[in-house]
Amino acid sequence: MNVRGALRALSALTLLAALPADAEPIVGLADSAAVRATVLGTPPQEIAPLPARVPLDEIDITCPRAHQPRPAIFWFAKQLRAWVSLQRGPAPLAIVISGTGGDGNTEKLSLLRAVLYGAGYHVLTMPSPTFPGFIASASSTGVAGDLLQDSHDLYAAVEEILGHLPARIRITEIDILGYSLGGANAAVIKSIDSTERRLKLPIHRALMINPPVSLFSSMSRLDQLFTVSIGPGDQGFEQLYRRIYVRLANFYRVSDAVRIEDTDLFAAAAAVLRTDNDFAAAIALTFRLALMNVFFAGDLYAGTGVVTDPRHPPGPEDSTDSIERRLRDMPFAEYFDRVFAPYYLSHRPGATRESLIAESRLEIIGEALRTDPDYYAQTNADDVILSQPELDWLRNTMNDRIAVYEHGGHLGNLGARQQVADMLAMLAGRWPEAGR
Repeated sequence: MNVRGALRALSALTLLAALPADAEPIVGLADSAAVRATVLGTPPQEIAPLPARVPLDEIDITCPRAHQPRPAIFWFAKQLRAWVSLQRGPAPLAIVISGTGGDGNTEKLSLLRAVLYGAGYHVLTMPSPTFPGFIASASSTGVAGDLLQDSHDLYAAVEEILGHLPARIRITEIDILGYSLGGANAAVIKSIDSTERRLKLPIHRALMINPPVSLFSSMSRLDQLFTVSIGPGDQGFEQLYRRIYVRLANFYRVSDAVRIEDTDLFAAAAAVLRTDNDFAAAIALTFRLALMNVFFAGDLYAGTGVVTDPRHPPGPEDSTDSIERRLRDMPFAEYFDRVFAPYYLSHRPGATRESLIAESRLEIIGEALRTDPDYYAQTNADDVILSQPELDWLRNTMNDRIAVYEHGGHLGNLGARQQVADMLAMLAGRWPEAGR
């Protein structure tokens, strides 16, 4: 298949991460409650009230910082796509950044958009810098995964987008937030803005929702989950792929009440998978698919020759099947060793492997997180992407500007009434715990 077909297939399979679990623990990485919360998400009856209608417009912009030349296989991503929901009168702007591998209009972004628009915000939703469309249209390197570099690219893209908004739109304040990796990006962007001041208004508050403390540490945990639940080698991947899709196809075939075109695939898949191991595998698979896209793009841009031939890179009509198969069994450590580190060590004077890892930790803005009262965080005590020391670091760093919920896994309580109430209170600067 060509790359567009491959990306569509990967996106469809990524949806299967939102699946439930039985009572079998995932040893050493996540318990059943965390896995269940991560994949099921917030039950519909517990979702915060949402407005009946949210206007939505797509914005397509050309980003001057985008790395050139763009590989021919990314011909379809010449412009960055973002989405805005604009109030009729003056209002604060909330910029929301997607999580790992997500575009600017994911289901989670749609939920946050509705909540924020209903609370009176203009809303701008942005893709993750690890999304292939962002890498091709807005990344200055093409090699994603560096927290500071990616956040600089996002900041430049925000600047371009705000410059293209209609003149009638009045923004009274700018706040920024994101979920998962997007949460870390949001916090770093606020830090960048505090010194560069390139927007018409300074970014006031930043909120991190379920952020990683270290991108590399979180990806290593997810790679470990992949190995535990799926196993090394291509065979485990193929078996899981077939198992999921055979069951899902049979589910639709025998169900008179379910039609794929009008049903949440998450709910359908919940009736298909059976064990905690299945559901943990689906979570791990989601992140591996996102990594495959990052790996593929990074190898093309860096010319490292791991899965593509720099002398004869794949074109728009070339099959990527063999590349996809090779990438399935390549963990984040291999991306770091063979693409990321070689590229940045050659482009960043004085850099070392250790410095590259350290620079993709939230500690790079640790002082601001500790002392600036306009940074906030929300996370869960059983978040599958955090180790206990990382959770402790977040607690100690954010002090009284963090909400840590007892359960929820990774983003499993997004949109819940309490999470939404706390989010809006934080963005308004009236979080009840701050200052106590």
